[in-house]
Amino acid sequence: MIHQWITNPHRTNSDYAVNFLRILINIKSAFILGSNHYHFGEKRIQVSFSNSLKILISWRKKLEQTPYLIFIIVAIGILIRIISIPLFVNIPNTPADVYYVDNYAAKLILEFQNPYSQSLLATGHSMNLFVYLPMIPVFYAPFYLLGDIRFGSIFADVLIMFSIYFIAKSINRGAAAFFAPLTYALLPFSIWLTSVASTNIMIGTSFLTVSIAALLRKKYSVAAIFLGLALATNQLVLLALPLIIFYFWGERKISYFLGSIAVSAAIILPFIMQNAFHFIYDVILFQFERPLQSNGSFSLYSIINATTGESLASWMRISIFLVTVLIAVVWLRRKTVFLVPLIGGLLLLGAFILPVNGFWNYFLPGGTFLIALLPYVIDKLTIKIEKSTQLKLESISESNRRVNN
Repeated sequence: MIHQWITNPHRTNSDYAVNFLRILINIKSAFILGSNHYHFGEKRIQVSFSNSLKILISWRKKLEQTPYLIFIIVAIGILIRIISIPLFVNIPNTPADVYYVDNYAAKLILEFQNPYSQSLLATGHSMNLFVYLPMIPVFYAPFYLLGDIRFGSIFADVLIMFSIYFIAKSINRGAAAFFAPLTYALLPFSIWLTSVASTNIMIGTSFLTVSIAALLRKKYSVAAIFLGLALATNQLVLLALPLIIFYFWGERKISYFLGSIAVSAAIILPFIMQNAFHFIYDVILFQFERPLQSNGSFSLYSIINATTGESLASWMRISIFLVTVLIAVVWLRRKTVFLVPLIGGLLLLGAFILPVNGFWNYFLPGGTFLIALLPYVIDKLTIKIEKSTQLKLESISESNRRVNN
C-alpha cells in the first residue's frame, strides 16, 4: 500500500528519489502519449487527461461568466499598485526624475502657470525643459491635490485594464477575455513603472486603449474624444495615427477623426501660444537631439552607436519607420481585424527605431496592445489542444477495439 511504502523505515532517501522520478516519468508519459494510466509504486491509478482538460476549460468559461470578475481583477491590480508604493520606497534612484517634474508641473497648472516657461524642480536640481505634452500635468493636477500624483497613474492603469478587456472581447468572443486585464494587473513591468519608478507613460496609453476599445465597438464619438486626449498626452501616440486615420477612413467616419484633432488642439494651443518655439523644441525636437544616456540602450541608434561608433541620422531613422508604416497600412487594408496587433507592432517598432535614447518604459504602449491579443491566442491554443486530445482518444479507443477483437 502507498501508506506502507511511505512509512517503511527500511526505505532510504535514494529509494524515495528513484520512485519519485518513476512517478514523474509515468505522469509525463500519460500526458505526451495520451495514456490515461500511470503507476504510483505498486498501484495503478487511472488519470483522464481529456477530462481534466475539459474541467479546466469549463471552469474558465464559468469564471468568464462571473458578473463581477473584471471588477475583482481591477481591484487586485489597484491593491498591488497601492501596496507597492510604500513597499519599495527605499529602492535607490526611485521615484525617477519624471515623478518630481510631473509633480511640480501639476502644481504649476493649479497655479495657472505654464510649465514650458518655468524651471522645474527634480531631485536636487532644476530643469529648463518639460518634454511631456500638456495633458500630463493637466491630468495629474487633481491627484496632486490628493497628495500623490501616483494615484493618477493607478487610475490610468484601471482605464487600461477595462479597455483591453473590451478590446479582447471585440477581437475574440471566446471565454478568455479576462486574461488580458489579469495579465496587465499582475504585470511587474507595469507595477514598477506606476508605483516604483513612477513614470507617466501609462497616461497616454490609457487614453489610446480606451479610444481603440470604443472604436472597435463603433462608439465613434467616445473614440474620437479619447484619441484627442491621447494625442495631447504622449508623443508615441502619433506613431499609431496612420493606422487609426486609415481605419476611420475605411469606416467612412473621418469627420470623427477631425474631432480628435479639435480636442487635442484645444488642450495644446493655449500652451503653444505662450511660447511656440520653446514648446516645439521641448516636446518634439529635443527627442531627436537629446544626448545618448547610459540607461537609454533600448534603441536602434544606441545599438549602432555602441557597436560601430556611428550615429544614425534622424532622417534615416524616420525613413526606416515610414517603411514599416507603409507595410502596416497595406496589411490593414487587407483585413481591418489586424488593427490592434498592427498598432502594438508600430508602437514597439517606433519606440525602438526613432528615439536616440531607448528607455524601456517606451515599450509599455505597444506591449499593452499585444496583451489585449492574449485571450485570442489562448482560445486558439485551447481549441487546438481539444482537437488534438480528441484525436488521441479516438486513436486509443480504436487500438483497444482492435486488441479486443
